[in-house]
Amino acid sequence: MNARSAWLAAVLGFGLLAGALPAAAQLDENVLGLSDENIEGYLDPLRAGLSGTMNSAIFRTGYVPAQGLTFSIGVAAMAVGYDDEDRLYMPTDPVGFTSVEPTEAPTVVGDLDGVIVAGEGGLSQVYPGGFDMEGLEIAVPQVSIGSVMGTRAIVRYIALDLGDSDLGDFGYFGIGAQHSISQHIPNMPVDLAAGIFVQNFRIGDDIVKAKSLHANITGSKQFGILQPYLGLGFDRLSLDVKVEDEEDPELSVDAELESQTDFHLTLGALAKLSVVSLFFEYNMAAADGFSLGLDFGM
Repeated sequence: MNARSAWLAAVLGFGLLAGALPAAAQLDENVLGLSDENIEGYLDPLRAGLSGTMNSAIFRTGYVPAQGLTFSIGVAAMAVGYDDEDRLYMPTDPVGFTSVEPTEAPTVVGDLDGVIVAGEGGLSQVYPGGFDMEGLEIAVPQVSIGSVMGTRAIVRYIALDLGDSDLGDFGYFGIGAQHSISQHIPNMPVDLAAGIFVQNFRIGDDIVKAKSLHANITGSKQFGILQPYLGLGFDRLSLDVKVEDEEDPELSVDAELESQTDFHLTLGALAKLSVVSLFFEYNMAAADGFSLGLDFGM
């Protein structure tokens, strides 16, 4: 990681962490000249990583009171890991170029060094390297308030001006709600709730934009201070990349990766100690990973 990226990671200490920042800081240079198909192959691990992190640690209990004031504020940290197969993709030959032998190229999370592919007629095609990322980690503040007719609202928000950096600024906003199902079913042995959450993520002047939808049903059961919970749902995330080349406008990129829907399973446990709650969970999603955090409230 270069000095600029390290500084940005520190500035965003409890926002977007080191995993994504290096990719974003130099993404414009790497995607310029790539076809839409190759941009999708190059960035797909980033899409999966954002989907796996952004859509985790939102709903941590199936218990939503039917009425009464509840409020909490805290922070959730999410991390996913990348496998070896995430580090390479098979590029599609651009128009006017035919490779002599198909060669895999690094994805955005792959090796730092790019590859040069030989083509017919003595031509060659250069594919950029990645950022050698083993995983992606983010941490976000989260506020919840309820309850009206068994429904609570949940909000995530970060907005930071990155000053003179190439990124410009960073924004992250999510809003959703969770509604109690068990209140409508007498004598239900577990607390059950349905939730939906929409999020927007942006770096710089729309260099990278992500839009996400997460929906799930969460079930939980209280045992003293410990509350295990299980979530079943799905995530849908789209990723847009926009880079302008003032010297050669034909190389400018305005690509929208195809939205993908992924199954999401959450296994977690929450411990409530007076006004402080701690939680830990494992998520199987577009990219598998772990989440943890704490809340203050009632």
